[in-house]
Amino acid sequence: MSLDPHGAGNATTERTQAPHKLSMTVVEYTGEPDRCTVSPRGLSGIAKLSTWITVDKEVVVDLDTMR
Repeated sequence: MSLDPHGAGNATTERTQAPHKLSMTVVEYTGEPDRCTVSPRGLSGIAKLSTWITVDKEVVVDLDTMR
């Protein structure tokens, strides 16, 4: 999938790319929902700092369970 704002990705190009290996870090809080941060493995520098997503742990599900 391209991040080029002038290009449009499509399902065919997205499916032909190699899957990314992901890393997940869980931070546990007292009195607040635990949080999971997911990012591609092997990144460093600016790429590592700008390529991630954080969600409440309760919305994370096992991929094999959902298939």
